Parts: sequence; structure tokens; C-alpha cells
Amino acid sequence: MIANITKGRKAVGALIYDFGPGRRDEHINPRIVAGNVTGTPLQVARAIDHTARRRPGIAAPIWRTSLSLPDEDGILPDAQWADIATAFIADMGFDGAPWVAVRHGDDHIHLTVSRVDWAGQLLTDRWDYRRAREAADRLEEEHDLVRARDRFRAEGPQVRNNELEASKRRRGPEPDRPPEREELRRLVREVRDASRGLGRAAFESGLADAGVHFRANEASTGRMNGYSFTLDGLVDGAGEQIWHTASKVAKDLRWAQLKDVIGDDPTAGLDAAATAERVDRATEMLRRGRIERGAGQPGDHPALSTDPAARILAQWQAKAAGQEVPAEALPTQEPVPAWTDKRRRPHGALATDSIPAEIKAARRQISTWQAEMETARSNARTWDGMATGAVTGPRVRELHQLAAKVEAARPHIEAEVTAHKDRQAADTAADAARKIWREANRLKGLGWLDLRREGTSRKAEEKRAATASEAIHAYVEQASKATSRAAAASRAAQKASGLPWAEGEDRRLRAEWPQLLADAQRGDQDEGQARRDTELARVEDLARRIEGAETRIARLGQEGELRRTMPAGQRQAEARARSAAARSTPSTARRRKAGPARPQGEQPAHLRRRPPSPGGPGKTR
Repeated sequence: MIANITKGRKAVGALIYDFGPGRRDEHINPRIVAGNVTGTPLQVARAIDHTARRRPGIAAPIWRTSLSLPDEDGILPDAQWADIATAFIADMGFDGAPWVAVRHGDDHIHLTVSRVDWAGQLLTDRWDYRRAREAADRLEEEHDLVRARDRFRAEGPQVRNNELEASKRRRGPEPDRPPEREELRRLVREVRDASRGLGRAAFESGLADAGVHFRANEASTGRMNGYSFTLDGLVDGAGEQIWHTASKVAKDLRWAQLKDVIGDDPTAGLDAAATAERVDRATEMLRRGRIERGAGQPGDHPALSTDPAARILAQWQAKAAGQEVPAEALPTQEPVPAWTDKRRRPHGALATDSIPAEIKAARRQISTWQAEMETARSNARTWDGMATGAVTGPRVRELHQLAAKVEAARPHIEAEVTAHKDRQAADTAADAARKIWREANRLKGLGWLDLRREGTSRKAEEKRAATASEAIHAYVEQASKATSRAAAASRAAQKASGLPWAEGEDRRLRAEWPQLLADAQRGDQDEGQARRDTELARVEDLARRIEGAETRIARLGQEGELRRTMPAGQRQAEARARSAAARSTPSTARRRKAGPARPQGEQPAHLRRRPPSPGGPGKTR
């Protein structure tokens, strides 16, 4: 039983929720099953709020909890829920305050309590979570309910998603095989039970027979600290064996608990015949355990179908104590489970005529998922080729297409490069001529004495300046023509390649081709790997859906076969009960159209009369 506690300011909102449709129309037939306040739901809520308002300084005077049960406890009658609610309120110390218990489902009730009692005293909520847990434990014992502590007690560290995925990669597509750590837990416990009282040697021999590798963790002083276990194939990505300590497999396999079960060498207390008999029984238990797991060996008898560990252990204890071995009980015929037992008949509420249609719809869905899974597998193979480099990806193809475009414009690119070189040479020659022209202009302006010192004359410098001027004009003309040729070649290259700057792309490809190609290949492989993993994940998801649908088909078939073979009277009684349950549960569309259900006996809002004023008749507030 789980108690979920909340606190609030007003009980009206809580009762409106309890008697409303719920968040997803899950409230069915809401009703008050216990409490010490009478009246309609709103009258009860106002009475609780009226008492709570006597202490206005309390921020959250309304104490609420829901008491819920697991499916294993079945559906309790209202009278039993009333006893549970009354005892729970008394254990919490709230029985002197107004409270009410509402039930609107099969597996839980809601308790609404005022923390202000009838006398106006505030009831403490200190340690209420702990007190509620203790009260729930007592009620579980009293009403023979499933203990919450046992349901949620972890027998060992749980298998997480990353470990589960690693197990799937190691074992391949075997949906029925559990993760290795869970298989270790089952095998080691089986060997432990079979070697009870036989000592470490028998325990370790049984582990070897079951295919479990082990290491004894002993200190340097010789003190035994426990075991570590592994299985064949339980390796990490580097191929190293993965060892799990006993505490990581299951808490009851730690050495502190294990040594008390397997005991010491039994030869000191029993004779050789008794020891041999116990060893034979242990061997038989292991053999039957292998058959139960579906891992039988050639020497195992095929008729053995169950694990008789508890029965054989009881026989050992009786024989060791000198008692007569009790006779085995005859198997009893198991009755047909009720159609309301969802664990054993999950489709028991389904009409008999609807079972074939449900099976047909599930098979159609399986066909659709199988087609989608085949498409996903095909896509995964395609992307796997790109991830491994066997198939050329789009980035590499685009790079080669760019190189082909540049190659198509190669003559024009070379002409453009040549024209650029010609223009650069003409510009260099024109700069040299300009230098000569400036020097000649400077010298021809000097006097005859200075010209004589320079070893020249005015006439020679004038001639030299004129020659340089003509050369400048010629070189400028050559540069202009080279620029025109380069522009024309650039336009031709752009037209031939479709690239805005073919010559620049050519330089980039020549200088960086190895790096560009490696980057393109890496990008294609990364994309292929990501797409492949996505498709493989979809394949796994579809496989799980198909497996669930096949399980549903099998259970529907079992339900149909069970109804066909059960006695006619029971079959007719179940049909009548299903019809009555279907009639008492309105459809979702009708509930939405009608709105929230009004509690029985309560009048509509426009017909309700206002309560009399405090001053009596004729007085106004």
C-alpha cells in the first residue's frame, strides 16, 4: 500500500476533483465510502473548510492522501476500504477532526482531512510521511495485502540502459535472453541452493558445471571476502573480460550471507554415505535446473520440467535431522482465473465476439510494421555502405563534380593566367620607363656645369626622356590589352564551368585537394554512420512492437481457447458480468458531452437555496 500525501488550503477543490471526470476521464462512479461528515460532497467539503477556517493563520490546513494498492491485491469491496480508511485516520491521530474518504476507481481511495479538530485545536503533521508509512505497514499485515517494502526492495543493482544495450550488441537479436548480470544472478542462486551445506568446494564445482566463471577474492591474510563472477562472451569493447562482484549480482550473494548457506565441509558431521547422497541430490538439482532453463545436456531426462529446489532441500533437512521424509503433495487442479484478474487474463474484459477482430487488427498492424522494418533494413544497408566507404557519398561526389567543372574551363583558365602575367610584365616595364623618364627630366633642367659633372648634356637627356615617354605609352597599351584578354578569358571560363571564379577554385583545388578530399570522405562517413544507427534503432523499435503485438495475439488466442473450453455455466456468467460492467461504464464521448458528474442527491446550481443569514429570517448579510 502506498500513501501519497499532499497539503492544501481548501477541501472544496479536492472534492470537486474527486467527484469530477479526472484528468483523463478515469474517474468511474465516485462515491463516499467512509468519514465522519454527512451530506452531499459539496456540503462535506464546506464543513471541512469551515472547521479549518477556525485557525486562519495556518497556510495549508487541509491534509490529503491517496492510499493505492498494486494489481496483486485485486479489487477490494467498499466496506474493506472503509475499515482501512478509518484505521489509517486513527493511526495518524486525525480521528478527532472532520474527514472523508472518496473512491472513484478500483485500486485507490482519497482521504481529505482538516488539521483543525472539532474543538478548534491544530493537529500536528510532524513526521507525517513516516507515520503514514508505519500505518500502511500495519494495515498490510492486518488485511493480508502485498507489502510495499517487499515490492520495491531491490535485490541488487539494477541493469541500466547502457548495460542492456551492450548486452544486446554482444548477444545479437535474441529477445528471450536476459542481460548477462541477470542470468548470473539466476545461475549463482541455483548453484547456491543446490550446494546448501556442502561447502565451498561443492559450490565452486556447481558454478563450473553451470558455465559460470568465478574468482575467490581473498585477502593477503587468507581471509575470504567473497566472489566475482562472469560468463563466456561477457567482454567489453576492447575484448577484456567483465567481472561482477557478488554484491553487484545480488545482495544475498555477498560472502556474509553466502557462507551461512553453503556452510563448511560436511564430512565432519555426516558419514560418507550421507555426504554422497547429498551430493547426488545437488547434482540432480543442477540437472533439473538446466532443463528448466532450456539448457539440458545429453544425460538429462527430458521428462523433468520444473525446478524442485525447495522440495529437495526440505527432504535434506528432514533426513539430516533423522526425521521421516514427508510425502510429496499431489498436484491440485488449478481453477480457471477470473476475468477480472488482469495479470492472468489481461483480455478477460473483452467481449468474446471482439477477440477475432482484435487478432485480425493486430496481424494487420504486424504486417505494416514488418514492411516498415524491411524498408528500414534496406536503408540501413545503404547508409552502412557510405559509413564504411564502400559507397561514394554526396560530399565526395560534389567535390569531384567541382574538379570536373574546373577541368572543363582549363584552357580559358590558362589563358587568363597568361594574360595576368603579361599585364604584370608590362606594368613592371612601364614602371622602369617612368623611372628613366623622371631621371632624364631632372638632369635636363640642370646648368651646363652640372651636366658636365654628370657626364651628359641637355640634348642627350631630352632625347632620353622622349624615348622613355614613348616606351611608357607602349607598355601601358600592352597592359591594357592584357587586362582585356584576362577579362575575356575569365568570362569564357565562367561560361564553360558555371563557376563565378573558376581560376580561384582551380588554385584552391590544386593547393588543398588532399585535405578537401579527406574532409569530404569523413563527412560522408559520419553522416552514413548516423543515418545507419537511426535506421537500426527504428528496426529494433519495430521489432519490439512486433514482439508485443505477437504476445498480444498469443494472449488473445489463449483467452479465446480458455472461453471455449471452460464450463458453459461459467462462460455464461462471465458474459453477463462483462455486459453489466460495460453498461455501468459510460463511454468517453457521453461523459464529455454530459460534463462532470453531479454527486447523487445534489441539486443544480440554479435550484439551490442560499443558506439562512446569521441574523435570522429577513436579515441580510
